[in-house]
Amino acid sequence: MDLLAQMATFVSVVEGKSLSAAARAQRLSLPAVSRQLRALEAELGTSLVVRSTRRLHVTDAGMQWYEQCRRTLREIDGARDAIRDAKGVRGTLVVSASLTFGSEVIVPQLTRLIEQHPKLCIDLRLEDQIIDLVGEGVDVAVRAGSPPPDSTAVVAAPLAQMTRILVAAPRWLRKNGTPRQPAQLTQHDSVIQVTPSGRVIPWQLASASDPKQVVNVEVHGRLRSNTPSALRDLAVAGAGIAYLPDWLVAPALAQNKLRRVLPEWSSLPIAAWAIYRAELRGNARLKAFLDAMPKRLS
Repeated sequence: MDLLAQMATFVSVVEGKSLSAAARAQRLSLPAVSRQLRALEAELGTSLVVRSTRRLHVTDAGMQWYEQCRRTLREIDGARDAIRDAKGVRGTLVVSASLTFGSEVIVPQLTRLIEQHPKLCIDLRLEDQIIDLVGEGVDVAVRAGSPPPDSTAVVAAPLAQMTRILVAAPRWLRKNGTPRQPAQLTQHDSVIQVTPSGRVIPWQLASASDPKQVVNVEVHGRLRSNTPSALRDLAVAGAGIAYLPDWLVAPALAQNKLRRVLPEWSSLPIAAWAIYRAELRGNARLKAFLDAMPKRLS
């Protein structure tokens, strides 16, 4: 049995915290992962993990082996990528992105990317929930708004910055009036973003003249969605005020389909991150993808 394959599977077991997560990451069956783990333990003459019905515990020997596996696999990946770089970017990169960011920002870059690298394949997954890179077999996740995980197992590369701004359709403003102060937002209908679990994304506004002046606004509205592009379309249709990323509404503002509300107020800067596993640092496929992403979103 291939020792390198066993090492890669064991790393996935530890980082995914289960054999089933490792099976998904390595695209193996669960029995195959179990066989590899048993073969490793037999060869090393010690237990690497202790399994119960609810959790998996890595032994001290298992942690030592895990660290050695990571170093070895990283060196091998680096050597392999160095050779492959000479022949061009090739292979498959699995990318996870939120539905709106992926559709509006990433998708427009992909045709040119694969034209530049004919042997590169991109597997793009559009999903708004938090994902487990190892457990779900993802190479890089692109997310905005939430701070990146504090872990040495992953690297977070900043892609761009944005702010959320307030917008509404001109006809909605003519009918309902234009708020002049943040406190007046509570008197108007809004279209509201929620997380996939249903939690309302709070409206936090900072003054352009004094960024330290920050107010939190409790808004209400009968239309909610976890997809910002849907909220943009609702705002254009005259459903209410929306609090959305500046780059997402820039075309509608330019076409006068939307107008800014309280233009002297916006969110504090928000970063968009590319989050990838540490062992992919320097990977040619990943570098080609990151280089293709726009550095400015508006």
